[in-house]
Amino acid sequence: MQVSFTYLALAALFGYAAAALFLWVAQERIIFGKPTRLRPLLPGPIESQHTVQPIRLAVTSMVQLEGWASKPLEAQQRKVLIYFGGRNEHVGWACGMVTYLGPWTIYAFNYRGFGQSGGHSSEATAKADALKIFDEVCRLEGDQCEEMVLVGRSLGTAIALAVAARRKVSRLVLLSPFENMVQLVRKRYFLYAMRWALHQKFDCRGDAAQTQAKTALLLAASDTRISHQNSLALAARLHGLGPVIVVPGTNHRTLLRSPSTQTAMAAYLNGP
Repeated sequence: MQVSFTYLALAALFGYAAAALFLWVAQERIIFGKPTRLRPLLPGPIESQHTVQPIRLAVTSMVQLEGWASKPLEAQQRKVLIYFGGRNEHVGWACGMVTYLGPWTIYAFNYRGFGQSGGHSSEATAKADALKIFDEVCRLEGDQCEEMVLVGRSLGTAIALAVAARRKVSRLVLLSPFENMVQLVRKRYFLYAMRWALHQKFDCRGDAAQTQAKTALLLAASDTRISHQNSLALAARLHGLGPVIVVPGTNHRTLLRSPSTQTAMAAYLNGP
């Protein structure tokens, strides 16, 4: 009996160590995922004249990011939005937000390893790339930029906050934000037991405290991945917190592409 218990204990210890090693090694892939298809956005009520241009941005000598820019044909001064996507998300759909927003210029870039973007994603590279994206957009827009807005969804809220804490941003829209990875896995007991192996921490609390931009939060009515408690705990650290909107009939996956979400976001961004 004692021998059997010892074998069971050793097997459990070996299984725990193997799982922790896998989590450590494969963590970036687990967190970022990989898009399997491009999910479109249903067109909104605005028929606005825009051109959509593909962009390639070199973030290193070896890596280029795939992106798109949607620009209005007749706007004298531009309101500019940069979108940062979530896990498994191909952001090629993002330019479709103009049918809700109106004459805005929208930029969106796939993370490394997504779509035609080269390289492999990690917390450090995604945040460094986001700063380069922001700086390049500012260079391209120049004096025509009247307002600069960042929008982030889920994982992308950490990226948007990292930029907003280090650059001047007019407004910020966060969809399903979170405090950090440890809080996200707290109720996933097996993962929480290996929290020491989370080297991709995505701790948003410090960036939130440094962010001065006016910020709106949009939350899904039913979200089993990022709880309202987690999102609101992060929101409490923001200096410019504005409306907190819970969108009826949505979950974590459907929140962003819900017409109600897009309408609420447009009302906020086009408002005073």
